[in-house]
Amino acid sequence: MTVQIKTSHLIERAAKHLRGLEDLARSSPLPPASGEAAAAQAAPVSPATSLVPPRLIEFATLEQAGMIPWGRKRERIAEEFRLVQSQVLRQLDAAAKPGSQSSALTNLVMITSSRPNEGKSFVSLNLAASIAHFGARPVLLVDADAKHTSLSHHLDLMEAPGLLDFGAGLVPRAEEIIVPTRLETLSVLPIGGPGHTRADLAAKVAIATAVERLVRRFAPAVIVLDAPPCLSTSDPSALAPLAGQTVFVVEAERTRRSEVESALDLIAACPAITLLLNKSQLTTHSTFGAYYY
Repeated sequence: MTVQIKTSHLIERAAKHLRGLEDLARSSPLPPASGEAAAAQAAPVSPATSLVPPRLIEFATLEQAGMIPWGRKRERIAEEFRLVQSQVLRQLDAAAKPGSQSSALTNLVMITSSRPNEGKSFVSLNLAASIAHFGARPVLLVDADAKHTSLSHHLDLMEAPGLLDFGAGLVPRAEEIIVPTRLETLSVLPIGGPGHTRADLAAKVAIATAVERLVRRFAPAVIVLDAPPCLSTSDPSALAPLAGQTVFVVEAERTRRSEVESALDLIAACPAITLLLNKSQLTTHSTFGAYYY
């Protein structure tokens, strides 16, 4: 369930692959950010630079991480994600039209929440998969949350280099660390910083700068960013002016209105914010049922 908002007054309604992406990057090359080339040349040798080809993420791993099995049964939750996907793509297309005054990166969709455990990683994974499956567009799912139980953990990618290594200049080319999935148009960029280096890199790397470089490099793709909760770190606030839109996850019957209001104040710079009510108990009279064909 989503509600497009312009102010916080509608909170009440929310409370009750490496394959393909290299071609995309080459098709729209952008000059490096100021000092980026020099930083890449001066980057120290590290474990992150000794790369092996990224392994393919199988459907079983995606489903264990929480992805809905897009099978023959059109389940209610799958239909609801298709509605969310359609709204996100409409907003993306509208913002990308000539004459748009927004300075945001229209292909960047940030997923966040007020507090941990509200389901934002579940939403990130399934929204990205829905766009890749039904939206006929390449999608890069980026884990920007450095906590130990992040999306990368569920995808068994915690020891893989990723966004933090790219942001620190340890990996000059993001294409080398993007992990393809069995869903052909969906790829994943882990959080990175394998082992004990994660906390150090998370404290040093400017996530907003790293994300901006990444998004501009892969401009033809839809970038779905699993960001940390707003009331846990300052990252969502720094990312808000860059994101073309934000999907803000609210856990039904748990998240307090004051928490939602405080979090929305922090990301108010984002031009379009959608509230998504998660974990709600709805009857079949108010939502989708199941359909077999």
